Amino acid sequence: MLARLNTHRAWANQVYLDWLAALTTPDDYCLKMLSHVLRAEEAWLTRLRGGTPENRVWDVSSREELEALRILNDAALETFVNEEPQALARVLRYTRFDGTPMESTVADILSHVCLHGVHHRAQIAAHATRAGLPKPPSRDFIVFAREHP
Repeated sequence: MLARLNTHRAWANQVYLDWLAALTTPDDYCLKMLSHVLRAEEAWLTRLRGGTPENRVWDVSSREELEALRILNDAALETFVNEEPQALARVLRYTRFDGTPMESTVADILSHVCLHGVHHRAQIAAHATRAGLPKPPSRDFIVFAREHP
């Protein structure tokens, strides 16, 4: 299921980036939220690789920078998601950006990464409706499941 959630994550991020690129007028909020989703993925990948990420999860990037980051994130996450079960069960110790020490299994971190974007893509969809922007396509998991059996 983790591999399927990761495929959904990648698919939904791509659809939203394409939707953002198609807007006639760029929207700062949408760009900020998509930047956050992809920058947070980048931070978690840094932790999974044993590093300490810079706190750039709220930095706003250009659409082109986000597309490049999406490609890197997708490739790296695909590798982690397809690890052996014992590697997914490994406990990772890390420090939150507020300095709090934490520990989580690799599988739980990867699940969080896959689900984190769902929340923010929903915020983007709600904002688009309020702002009178074209509504982004539904990227719910069930839509993905019907389109990608």
